[in-house]
Amino acid sequence: MSIFDLFRKSPFIAINEMMKEVVECTNRIPDIYEAFVKGNQQEVERIAKEISDHEYKTDEIKNSIRQSLPHSIFMPVARGDILQIITSMDAIADRSEDVGVLMSLKSLQVPDELKQRVRDFASAVVKVVDYSRQVIEELEALREASFAGPEAKSVLELLDKVNESEHETDILQYELTKIVINRSESIDCASLILWMKIIETTGDIANAAEKMCNRIRLIISQ
Repeated sequence: MSIFDLFRKSPFIAINEMMKEVVECTNRIPDIYEAFVKGNQQEVERIAKEISDHEYKTDEIKNSIRQSLPHSIFMPVARGDILQIITSMDAIADRSEDVGVLMSLKSLQVPDELKQRVRDFASAVVKVVDYSRQVIEELEALREASFAGPEAKSVLELLDKVNESEHETDILQYELTKIVINRSESIDCASLILWMKIIETTGDIANAAEKMCNRIRLIISQ
């Protein structure tokens, strides 16, 4: 069945298909971090390729949704809202791919004090995306309930979890960044820059998920 066929049923069914590929990208983030921590560069590159493959599939679905998105017929939500949702979803996949690319550039020594912290950071980011996935999966039921009632309350509770979890990643990101900066005298300039980019880009995954969910919160509140 084509995206157009899915879209004729509901835009949220097509969006859910896109989210499945996004999750295929982010679910590999803890694995690539684990390989990175262990210094297994071959495994890092293998996982990075898998993420890139799923990011490409995400792009294909995104483009199909945009092409299928009607300009004039009635839809349950504004066309601009749908475009903002899929743009943020695309950013989640893009930033996941970027993490893989950055880790593939150079094998970095991971200090012992960072190892568990980076694992926790990766897991926290995936947690944000997982809550976001649950939100997307509820959208069709929410549409059928006219974005109100118990269904809306349930989704709003999930949205609160997204915001809370994203805040946790902000704290972990700050702590990691502080540790890396405090070790700057023992890290060469290129490695320091790469470390900072990896941490920042990983945090961007959670930021994009939260942005997507904040758009959905606005739809409910309208």
